[in-house]
Formats: sequence, structure tokens, C-alpha cells
Amino acid sequence: MKEKTIKMDSVSYHFFIENNQWKLELAKSQTRVKDIRELALMKENTDQFVPVEVEDGEEVLTFQFQVDSNMNHWETIQSLGRSDKLRLLCNLARFRKILDTRITFFLHPHNLIFDDNLIPFLVYRGIRQVLPPYEINDETFLLQYKCLSIALFSKKYNFDELYAGSWKNAKDTEFERQISEIDHFDDFVEFLHNQYRKEKRETEKNMQIVPKKRFQLFKRLSIAMIAAAVILAVPVVYFGFFKLPFQQHLLEAHRAFLSKDYSEVISDLESVNPEKLPDSGKYILAYSYVKSENLGDEEKDTIMNNISLKSDPNYLLYWIYNGRGDLDKSLDLAMYLDDPVLIMYSYIKKIEKAKNDPNLSGTERQNQVQQYEEKLKSYGEKYGLESLFVTDPEKANPTEETGGSAPAAAEQQVTDQAKGTQTDRTKKKVPEQNQTEETK
Repeated sequence: MKEKTIKMDSVSYHFFIENNQWKLELAKSQTRVKDIRELALMKENTDQFVPVEVEDGEEVLTFQFQVDSNMNHWETIQSLGRSDKLRLLCNLARFRKILDTRITFFLHPHNLIFDDNLIPFLVYRGIRQVLPPYEINDETFLLQYKCLSIALFSKKYNFDELYAGSWKNAKDTEFERQISEIDHFDDFVEFLHNQYRKEKRETEKNMQIVPKKRFQLFKRLSIAMIAAAVILAVPVVYFGFFKLPFQQHLLEAHRAFLSKDYSEVISDLESVNPEKLPDSGKYILAYSYVKSENLGDEEKDTIMNNISLKSDPNYLLYWIYNGRGDLDKSLDLAMYLDDPVLIMYSYIKKIEKAKNDPNLSGTERQNQVQQYEEKLKSYGEKYGLESLFVTDPEKANPTEETGGSAPAAAEQQVTDQAKGTQTDRTKKKVPEQNQTEETK
């Protein structure tokens, strides 16, 4: 069982709804009924009201309203299109002729039902000076009519709020503003009819009635086309926003490389993930970083002998990450290559970076430098390269040997050591057949 309560002008109407029966009980003290026969008038004019039966109790009058289950209620009509809503509002004007009879009524969303043609019917009605509401006039009817019209379209106000006085503030749309300014019933009905005719013309101009099967087919085809468009858009977006810019950067970098503008090569490929570069891209970028490295010409030439299009990609990546200052990554690659010279060079660069890092405190800087020097010493002793980590001027004089500082001396010795390993940096191994011939 459902319940609905309507409060109009200080009177509450509490309905109990079960199936098609709407039951309402009114205490006789709330009415002015003296004889039950006075209520016979409620059964008249049934073309505008739902059928009703009245039971006379000792203290209570019980009304049983028969509501067709096929009728549409307020909750249903709110989902209608604008044209149908306006047609429905125009049909409400049919209740005006009741004002000249002894029957009274009130317009409220819960007191109205509509057939399939959107013709409205009233559920509850009263009798003048007998059953509430005791009076209804043009002014009250127009106010309820206007509030109902705004409530049907408004997302901000409901009917009860509007009828309580908010209709004066309901001016969010031109439709609401025009309703608020109308003071006469005939003008209001004419306004609704004009709005309906205008909306109907727009609907007929922009819309067309099609068979349901055709509409469903069109709907499925539309969904399929949208899905296909999305699928096709993926490669387009990929090529437009990723592949083409990537190729453009690569092309510009190759042009700069041919012009020996190595700083421009680095700039063109700065935002590119080096691991996604083709071998030629890795080569020119590694070459450019080595050319930009703070080394002497002889040291650079030594490293260049190991850099070619056939070089191990990890070797090229080592110099790229080294040039970008990602020393952790370059150290990982050096360890993967198991190259002590590259490993020690990475630690030398880490020592330089720690010494020049302004974000480190004195203690942090000292600890990091000490840690890297210990690693450097460990590798030097293991591979017989102890001179790379000698920093005591009394034990060695790097300046005299290399013409520079201790790091510079270490870098030179690293590159000197690299001379003996330059043939190991190619991707292709010597074919087994050649190895066999050499053995023979």
C-alpha cells in the first residue's frame, strides 16, 4: 500500500493507495456536511473526475476513488517532450467551466491523472460550503495553473514551493518570466497555445517520425560507426601526436649531425626516450654526447673508435645516459656490460657530481664522495687500475702526467684503457666460419 499526502490551503488530504483504489478519510469535523445526501453532487461531471463512492461513518467520511491503472501520473509526464508537456498544460484549461458550478477542486500534481491523449482528470473534488475546498475562484485557479506550468519544466522548484510563494522568484528562463507577468486567465491560456504551436512547428521542422524497427537499425548502425571511428582514431592520434613528432625530431637531429652541430642533436632528442630510438638515432646521440664530454681530443678519439652503427646498443645508451647526467642508469649499464673501465668512469663522474652538488650538506657530500672513492678503489685494485683513484699529491702527481687535475688524469687513464677494448663494442660477432679458419 502506498500513501500520498496533499496539503492545500491548511487542509491535508491523506490518500491510501492500493491497486486502483485511492482511499481518503476526512473527519466530519473538517467538513460542513449535514446530510450525506449533499455529497451526491460529487458523482456528477464524471467526464472531468474519476468515479467515487462515499461511505458515511460515525465520525469519518470515507471516499473511495477508482483510478484507472492505465492512466499517467505526474512522475510519468515529467519525462515527456516539451511539445507534449505544453499540449498537456493547454488541456488543463478544460477545468475552468467547473468554476461556475457548486463543485470545487484544486490543481495539484498528485490530484491529477492523464489519459494517453494527455487529457487531465481530477481525483478529489469538493462542494462549495459543504466539503473542502469550500471556495475556488478565477484568481486561485490561475495561480495554481501557473505554478503547475512552471513546476512541469523547472528543475529548481516543485509545485508546493511555487504555490507557497516562490513563483514570484521563478524567473530562470524566459518561459518562467513570461508566466509570472501574466495576470489574466485568457491571456495565460493564449500564451500556452502560442508556445505549443511554436514548439510543434519546430518539432515538425527538425524531427521526423520513423518506424521503430528502422530507428533501432539506425541506432545500432550509429553505435557501430562510433565504435569504428574510435578504433580508427587510435592510430590516427598515435601517428599525429606521437609517431610524426618523433620522426620529425629524429630527422632534425640527423640534419644537425651531418652539419656537426652536436649540441643541436642533443637538443632535438632531449625529450625522446633513448631506448626507443633506432640504432642510427642511438649512434648519433651517443656520438654527440661524447663530443660534448669534457675530455681531450685524444681521449674522445679513443672512445669514438668504439662508437659506430654496429656498436652494442647498451654501450651507446651508456654514453647517452652519462651525457644526460643519469649516472645511476649509466652505471647499471656499465655493470651489465661488465666493463670495469666504464664502471670506474661512472664512479669518477659520480664523485665530480657529488662535489659540485649545492643541495648536499658538507657531511652528506663527504659521505657520498668517500663511498664512491671506495668503490673506485675496489675496482682499481681488482683490475690493476689503482692509479685511477690516487688523489694524494705526495703519492702521485697527476698534473705532471696528464697536464690536469686528478679527475682529468683518471679520465685519461680510463680512455687509455679503453683502447684495448674498442673491438668489443660491435653488435655483430665474428662468424663461426671465420673463427674456424683462423683456428686451422
